[in-house]
Amino acid sequence: MPSKLNTEFNYRYLVIGDTVWEKIKTLQGFLEGRVSARALEEAAHLKHDAKLAKMEWMKEMNAPLHEQLVMQAELLELATVTDVTDKAYELNRQEIVILEKLLAECYEIAEPTRIHGYTDEQMFEENAANEFTTNTLREMQSEIAATGRPFPATVLHVMSNPHTLNIAIKSGFFPEEAIPLLVANPVPLASPAEHEKAMESAALMEAKDE
Repeated sequence: MPSKLNTEFNYRYLVIGDTVWEKIKTLQGFLEGRVSARALEEAAHLKHDAKLAKMEWMKEMNAPLHEQLVMQAELLELATVTDVTDKAYELNRQEIVILEKLLAECYEIAEPTRIHGYTDEQMFEENAANEFTTNTLREMQSEIAATGRPFPATVLHVMSNPHTLNIAIKSGFFPEEAIPLLVANPVPLASPAEHEKAMESAALMEAKDE
């Protein structure tokens, strides 16, 4: 049975998506599920109408009493949940309106950043490093605010790719003496150019401290 899955507040602020393209991807997934549930509403009504028509046919054809009683029982069962189901479908329709509104807001923000000719899916892929970096650095900010330093596991996430590491170094998340350790071992699948960027950022930070 469909139901209202989330509030507008949750969709706007709490579901996955620290960057606008990732938020679009998440909201699209929720919308697809809600639209699929809406399609079931028509199917449910058609099935109910089919049972009513069959009941009338059985009466006209003087079908065996036990078969008519079974069909009546099925119709009664449907009637007991019809009101609840209709309310659930109405909530589902309201949620679709919320999701469509939020997606429109997201696209207004995202479209100026779309690479010419790229589809949404290509932009999701292009944005993946930015999403990971934004999410990871927000974790670091919260940990530093709470404990004064980032957790070792979060630092390891930062070191997992040169894009995130480069931004973290430039943003001043690490003390100067820790930077050589962070860039000492290249990430296996990272390109030499990506590793070079991280090394350059490390050199710049060291130069500022001299």
